[in-house]
Amino acid sequence: MTAVTTDQPARKGYSRPQEPISTSIEVHEMFWGYVINSPLADRRWEEFGQTASWIAGMAFLVAAVGLWLIPGGSADQGVMMMKLGLSMVLGGIGSLLVWYAGRGVRTEIQVDTKIGEIREIVRNSAGRTSLVGRYRFDVIGGVFLDRTHAEKGEAALLLRYLNTPKLMLVAVAPVEHLEPLRNRLGRDLLARNSEARSRYPGALGLPRSV
Repeated sequence: MTAVTTDQPARKGYSRPQEPISTSIEVHEMFWGYVINSPLADRRWEEFGQTASWIAGMAFLVAAVGLWLIPGGSADQGVMMMKLGLSMVLGGIGSLLVWYAGRGVRTEIQVDTKIGEIREIVRNSAGRTSLVGRYRFDVIGGVFLDRTHAEKGEAALLLRYLNTPKLMLVAVAPVEHLEPLRNRLGRDLLARNSEARSRYPGALGLPRSV
């Protein structure tokens, strides 16, 4: 699969901020490649939702424990089974909500040139990360800019999965900041795929697990 760097309007398949963001991206160099950080949208509502999820999750967990603190019914097997089932449901919902609350809202894209892989990561305020997706270089079909809001000086840097409409949003920033990053991503993808093609002729073009 050959990565193509170009400018073109985006198709469906990714979530774009309703308003462009006037901020520059950050690229952090790592020994295995580099990390791209870009505030993609106003995250206040997501942060509010995660706070609400934490409160609701803790309430469910407290309710699950509180069922066993209610006196009576310990000798009745039917009541005990009902308490057990209800506490498991409440505990499961509470755990899921607490997990979501700690997932974080800050996204980053990790470009691992050592193993030829792109990782989409969500990082929370404590620095813990959650893996959203991982894609080998040979399944990236294109790297391009969506200039829908070019008149406002902003663009979206996108990656295309194979030749499908599925897109990954990498960053939203002023066009002049994105063009060098687009070119770098294209060079890295082409270099890695050319190396793989020379070692394993015919290997590229067959989709691999992502």
